[in-house]
Amino acid sequence: MKWSIEKSITGGFGIALLVLSLIGGLGYRNITQLVVTANWVNHTYRVLEAQEVLLFHIANAEAGQRGYVITGQEEYLEPYYISTNTINDQVDTLQRLTADNPRQQQRLNTLRPLLQQRLDKLQAVLDTRQEQGFTAAQQAIREARGRQVMDAIRRLMDEMTTEENRLLQQRSHQAELATRNTTLVVAISGFLAAVLLPIAAITLNRDIRRRKTVELALQESETKLKGWVGELEQRSREIALLGELSDVLQACFTLGEAYAVVAELVQPLFPGMSGAIYITSESRNLVEAIASWGPLSLQPIMFDPTDCWALRRGRAYFIDNGDSSLRCQHLQAPWPTQYCCIPLMAQGDALGTLYLAASNKDDFTPTKRLLTGTVAEHIALAFANLKLRESLRNQSIRDPLTNLFNRRYMEESLEREVRRAERNRQPLGIVMLDIDHFKRFNDTFGHEAGDAVLREVGLLIRNSIRASDIACRYGGEELMLLLPDASLEATRQRAEHIREAVSHLSVHYHRQALGMITLSAGVASYPLHGPTGEAVTRMADTALYRAKAAGRDRVMVADETLVASSASPDAE
Repeated sequence: MKWSIEKSITGGFGIALLVLSLIGGLGYRNITQLVVTANWVNHTYRVLEAQEVLLFHIANAEAGQRGYVITGQEEYLEPYYISTNTINDQVDTLQRLTADNPRQQQRLNTLRPLLQQRLDKLQAVLDTRQEQGFTAAQQAIREARGRQVMDAIRRLMDEMTTEENRLLQQRSHQAELATRNTTLVVAISGFLAAVLLPIAAITLNRDIRRRKTVELALQESETKLKGWVGELEQRSREIALLGELSDVLQACFTLGEAYAVVAELVQPLFPGMSGAIYITSESRNLVEAIASWGPLSLQPIMFDPTDCWALRRGRAYFIDNGDSSLRCQHLQAPWPTQYCCIPLMAQGDALGTLYLAASNKDDFTPTKRLLTGTVAEHIALAFANLKLRESLRNQSIRDPLTNLFNRRYMEESLEREVRRAERNRQPLGIVMLDIDHFKRFNDTFGHEAGDAVLREVGLLIRNSIRASDIACRYGGEELMLLLPDASLEATRQRAEHIREAVSHLSVHYHRQALGMITLSAGVASYPLHGPTGEAVTRMADTALYRAKAAGRDRVMVADETLVASSASPDAE
C-alpha cells in the first residue's frame, strides 16, 4: 500500500512536471512569437518610413528645380542635388527592406526606371534653363510628360504603402493573438502552481521560484510589446496627418487659403495642446498671429520679433517649467506648464514661428519634440512656395512702375467683363486716359521725373476707383479703366473726378516741383458704343484724341453717331 502511494505521488509529480514543462514550452514559444512579431511590425514601420523619406526627397527635388527655373538663383539647386543624390540610395534601402516580399520587389523594379526618367526630365529642364533661359525652360516643362511619370510613381508608392499597411494590420493582429495566448498560458501556469504548491512545497520550491521569474518576464515583455504597438500606431497616424497637411497646403492657391486651414490641420497632430502660428510682416519689425487653437493659445495677436527666443536664435526653443525666467517675452500670464516656439525657416529666412503650449509636464516627449520640427518645416516650405507663387503672379500681371495692371491682363479682363456685362445685361464703362504733354516732363526734368509722374498718377487712380474696377497701364503714358456695372454718366463722372484730382496733384523730384499735371480722357460704354470690347475701346480712344484736339485737360464722351462706322469692316 505504501509503495502504491509512493508510486501515485511519483506519478503525480511526473505528470505535474510534464504539464509544467509543456506550459513552460508554450510560454517560451509564445514569447519567441511575440518577439518575432514585434520585429516584423518594426520592420514594416521602417519600410513605411523609408517610403515617406523617398517621397519627401522626390518632392524636395521638384521644389528645388521649380525654384531655380522660376528665379534662376543657384541656392535653390542645393536641396535639388541633395535629394537627387539620395533617391537611389533610398530605393536601395527599400529594395533591401522588402527582400522578403516578391510583390514589393517587382514594384520597386518598376519604380526605379520611372524615378530615373523623372530625374532625367528634371535635369533636362534645368539644363534648358541654364543654357536657354526661363522661356525655353517653360516650354520644356510644357512639352515634358513629367506629370504622367510622377502619377505613375505615386501610384506605385500608394500600392507599396497599401501593401505595407496590410502587412502591418496582419502582423498587429498576430501580435494581439500571441499576447492573448501568452496571457492564457500565464493564467494556467499560475493556477497549476497554486494547486501543486501545498504538495510540492519542499521538493518543487526552486521550480516555483523560477516559474515566478518567468511569469514576470512574460508580463514585462507583454507590457513592452503593447507600448511598441501603441507607439507604432501613433507614428502611423502622425505620418498620415503630416501627409494630409502637406497635400492640403500644396493644393492652396494663396497664402490666405493656407492661413485659413492650417490651424485645423496642425491641431490633430498635437492633441490636448494649444497653439498658434505667427507670421513675420514684410517690414520685418512685427510678428502677427494668423491662426490659433486651444484655451492656452490666448497670447498677444502681435509682438516684436526680438520678444521670441526662437526667432532670435533661429532654432526651436523649449521651456519645461512655466515659472522659468527664461521664457519668451511675448507670453502673458497665466504661464503654460510647458511651451515651445519653433521658427518657420525656409531658404534661411524666418517666415514666422509655431507656438505650442501644454498643461501637462509629460506632453513634450522626445518624439513630440521631433514632430514639432517636422511640422514647422512642412508649414514653412508651403508658405514660402505660396509666397513665391503670389509674387511671381503679381509680377506677371502688374506694371512695375505704376503698380497698375499691365496691358496683357487688361485684354484678358476686357473679354471677361464684356461677357459678364452681356450675361447680366449691365453696362461696362471704359475710360482711356493720357497725361498731357508728358514728353515735356521727360525732356525738361529727365525720364526719372517722368517715371515719378507716372507713379503718382497711378497711385491716385488706384485710390480713386472701386475694388471691382480695373486700372491698367495701356502703354507709355496712356492708361485705361474698366468700370463694371457703371453707366455712361457714372463713367464720365468718375473720369472727371480723376481728371480734377490729377490737376491738383503736386509732384516733386529732387526737391523740385514738376509743375501742373493734367489729363485728357475719352469715355465709352458697352454696349452703347460697340458690340465688342475692342470696338468700345476704339471709341474711347477716339474720344481721347478729340479731347486732346479740343485743348487737353478735359473729358470727352464717345460720339454715338460714329458707332456704326467704327463697327463696320471698312472702318479701319
